[in-house]
Amino acid sequence: MISNMNHSVDVDPALSLSMTEARVSPSISMMLTKGTSSIETTATGGVTGGVTGGANEAKKRSTADFPRTISLDALDKDKKKKIKATSEETSTTVVPSSLSSSLSSSPFQDLNLTNILSEQSSCVLFATDEWFARAENLIKDAAPVFDPDLYCAEGKVMDGWETRRRRTEGHDWCVIAITPNSNTGTNATNTVNDVVGVEIDTAYFTGNQAPRISIEVANCNIYSSNDDNNNNKTEEEWRYTWMPGAIQRILNQGGIQGTGQTLSHIQDAKDACEQFDWKEIVPMTNLNPGYQETRMHYLNVDEDVREKVKGFTHVRVNYYPDGGVARLRLWGHQLEIQKNDDSKISSSSLQTESSSSVVLVPSSKPYHHPELSVYTNGGQGLACSNKHYGIPENLIQPTYGKDMGDGWETARHPDRPPILIRDPVTNLIDNPLMDWAILKLGMGGASVSSSGGGGGVGVSRIIIDTKHFKGNFPESVMVEGCNANTTSNTGIVVASDEDVITDKLDWFPLLTRSQMGPDQEHVFEHKLGQLMNCDQNVTHVRVSIYPDGGISRVRVYGQPANAE
Repeated sequence: MISNMNHSVDVDPALSLSMTEARVSPSISMMLTKGTSSIETTATGGVTGGVTGGANEAKKRSTADFPRTISLDALDKDKKKKIKATSEETSTTVVPSSLSSSLSSSPFQDLNLTNILSEQSSCVLFATDEWFARAENLIKDAAPVFDPDLYCAEGKVMDGWETRRRRTEGHDWCVIAITPNSNTGTNATNTVNDVVGVEIDTAYFTGNQAPRISIEVANCNIYSSNDDNNNNKTEEEWRYTWMPGAIQRILNQGGIQGTGQTLSHIQDAKDACEQFDWKEIVPMTNLNPGYQETRMHYLNVDEDVREKVKGFTHVRVNYYPDGGVARLRLWGHQLEIQKNDDSKISSSSLQTESSSSVVLVPSSKPYHHPELSVYTNGGQGLACSNKHYGIPENLIQPTYGKDMGDGWETARHPDRPPILIRDPVTNLIDNPLMDWAILKLGMGGASVSSSGGGGGVGVSRIIIDTKHFKGNFPESVMVEGCNANTTSNTGIVVASDEDVITDKLDWFPLLTRSQMGPDQEHVFEHKLGQLMNCDQNVTHVRVSIYPDGGISRVRVYGQPANAE
């Protein structure tokens, strides 16, 4: 069932409708730049062309053809009337430019889910038609924008994927590949996608939205190793090359506005898709027009469907029959599966949670206390000693860090000792240098009061995540707490955040200095005796990293003082 919500967020005027660079994995990037003289596809109607020529053509198009805007003031009156009539045909009502959405406004994000279909980790392989707007717009992370006066040679410029009014049999569709998050080495991992919900935004498509849509997914890394055409391809190369023309599209940095595929090319793409088992996660569903009160569509994926499609690598979006959608987001988890060798992925390697080969990060599992530090629960990043490469606000995001820039990282201490010495008692580096960040807990902080149902426990769990920090993680971390709410004869006295930052309150340890490792979540539980002073109320935490470095997220769980 589709639900609609109102969203009103200011539009960033600096956002551009220009072409977005296609995102591909490192191995496919290497394949594209090896110095191969040509790229061919074996299917009929496939693309054959030089790598250099394709790149030059893409550059030429990006500078000359996008967005190919036309100023109405520069046209004579007859041409003005013609273009205005076209705009009225495709969008009869001008939507105020204040209408927008943002990644943070989704209710799915409040559930600590990740947008699997982000432009940072996906690329479009094929689209039947991109006459009015390219399919790459569909997976943009930025909110859709709208300029009522912006036109191009094809008509009204729209920020989404919009096809022309279909006049031939069939319907429009596109295929999107999700780039694997893989590391190198013997303990490499591959991302296994697990979708929980779907978000569809028809913003600004008020008379030209796709009236119906369905979404399918498939694991397109599963293929026959007996096929001679596949023997020399890695699984990541195959992720892109199975679709005719996909490599040329990637070289061109995406689709070309004002174009559509020929019937023979569409048939080749259909035939390529037939070798995989596509499963619906969203059946054919009616879409509402892109007005503020009707634009957002949120759909939950049934649990049984979710289990059947877990491990999918590609998404097929079907318009029935044509039209436009501004944004599509698949919300869920990105699990990590261990790969012991360089063999191709098969269906047997995609295990369920009970398998030891699948690594489910602890923060993705349900927990009996809320995450008090996350900003969606009111958490705040107040201050830090050094923010050379990141800010403390990044530590309290509900999503997993997308890269090192999406965390808090400090500069290296210039006065660090020339030779490091390990303390034989603590087994930690004997070095007092450190950096710190102060976070304010949401929901009133952690409370041990019986009225809150805390049962004598305030902070019950702390997770320090060093995801992506593989050569610059801290040697160790200490976490302290303080209570800015004190009781006096006149009632509760609340100290200011400034008092907390300037060290006017007493800090007490929650987690003693503990060793860290690279690219992983470190979990510390009260019930395992790994935390201290859990019988204290906590409104703020101070995270100290020794001697410097970076962490991606800090997650503090506990009984909230403002429990509803």
